Amino acid sequence: MTTNRVFTVPNYYMKFSCKVGDCRNSCCKGWNVTISRNDYFILQGMNCSKKLRKLLDKSLQVLIKPTPDRYAVIAKNFDNDCPFHMSNGYCMLHAQCGEKMLPNICLYFP
Repeated sequence: MTTNRVFTVPNYYMKFSCKVGDCRNSCCKGWNVTISRNDYFILQGMNCSKKLRKLLDKSLQVLIKPTPDRYAVIAKNFDNDCPFHMSNGYCMLHAQCGEKMLPNICLYFP
């Protein structure tokens, strides 16, 4: 038996591509980015630069009532932005460790 699913997506979705630093909006500014338990432990266990490790340790905060899908939050910086969002618009995790290290929420947004 097959199941049909209907998805609602914005008109621009199929042609979407990240403009990095030239975007009017930021996919990581001003909103709470929660990550799964699996993503949390992947980030905690990965090899990276000392600077990135320090930022990870400071920014990943386990939620008070964690679930497997919503285990931790990436704490925003003083600009209400994701701490991994660099001034050139790129993600520090992506730049230093590659796409494979991004949490699912970051991979699949928008």
